[in-house]
Amino acid sequence: MKNNSGISTFVSVVMPSYNQAAFLGEAIDSVLGQSWPHLELIVQDGGSTDGSQSILQAKAQQDSRLRWHSEPDSGPAQALNRALKQARGNLIGWLNSDDRYTQGAIQRAVQAFEQNPNWLLCYGEGEHIDAEGKTLNRYPTKANAPKEAFQDGCFICQPTVFFKKAAHTLLGALDETLGASFDFDYWLRAYNGFENRIGYLPAVQAQSRLHEACITSRQRERVAMEGMAVLARHQGSAPGHWLLSYLRESESTRLNQEKRNYLLNLVKPYMQTREWNALKLTLANAQE
Repeated sequence: MKNNSGISTFVSVVMPSYNQAAFLGEAIDSVLGQSWPHLELIVQDGGSTDGSQSILQAKAQQDSRLRWHSEPDSGPAQALNRALKQARGNLIGWLNSDDRYTQGAIQRAVQAFEQNPNWLLCYGEGEHIDAEGKTLNRYPTKANAPKEAFQDGCFICQPTVFFKKAAHTLLGALDETLGASFDFDYWLRAYNGFENRIGYLPAVQAQSRLHEACITSRQRERVAMEGMAVLARHQGSAPGHWLLSYLRESESTRLNQEKRNYLLNLVKPYMQTREWNALKLTLANAQE
């Protein structure tokens, strides 16, 4: 697709990475193997020690569209901010180094933006896959949902998102104080800033990998706590089911009193008093 000046849309894909050698090559290939040729891939490595840098070096020699840099960072949010500063495209995708695009994802995104020039950001359908790449289930995406739907959970699968550089200019950098929910915080900021300019693409755009080393699996408590914190930051409060879902997933609904009080005190600033009291009662009843 070409814009009004006849110039093809140039896409920058940013990829944070740290010790993901087992999946990195596949993630890179899913970008560079796209049918849309007008792109660059920027990999910001956090100083990996597992052979990732050798993979990056070899891939960059094979395809000049890949640029990469390696240095220690405070986490993926800082790595992404560094990569975003280097992005030259007017359309930006964000793929983690253990995820992968489906074939045609970038071209579909480009065409969607061409057909909807008012859009600043769009998201599509996503799938969860395991370490071997087997499809597990569909991500619980909600099409064209209002921002209030985030109270139920994050309905945007991160690697399916593409946004215009103008959106990033409006939103600013990712919050580097967040270790797990910096993407969720970004979506909430986008909906607060330009909800009517966010679109939905009805196609499976990416596959998000669940494995033992990923943030979602490794830091479930942090994901839940940060999710509630950013919800309260942008929407005033967070519901207690965020904590209950985490406890069910980790099979920890039966807590000792010390752990129960610790979690209740942790989430209290993020909740309305009535909901917090109901959560307290629910957890107390779970002990009986």
